[in-house]
Amino acid sequence: MAAHVLDQSKLPSNLVVTRVWVPDDAAHARRPVAQVSEPRRQIAGAVLIALGVILGLAVLLADGPSWPAFGSLLIAWTGVAYASGGRSGFYEVDTDGGLGGYLGRARPDVSSMRPRKPTG
Repeated sequence: MAAHVLDQSKLPSNLVVTRVWVPDDAAHARRPVAQVSEPRRQIAGAVLIALGVILGLAVLLADGPSWPAFGSLLIAWTGVAYASGGRSGFYEVDTDGGLGGYLGRARPDVSSMRPRKPTG
């Protein structure tokens, strides 16, 4: 397996590769797998989550009814959904170092692979 699995110049500028898994055996027919995220979506999602938590605590600390706290829960849940959305997820890595087929948001079975930090 080559020292550099990913070619950063072939990745869209709005995506960041956070982890790569490569096959344990060089003869293994499976392609490397990359976990990709969108930093802008993660920041916006974190802001929504923080807003939801702050509003929820404010509602609970007030001496009013507690049902408005569910609204803040929905804001935080929206933040989680937004942060993990877009093009974030797991991709196969092509032989040319770019992103290949989309594998989904859930972590695929990488038990026969070893993790490594992305280098480019």
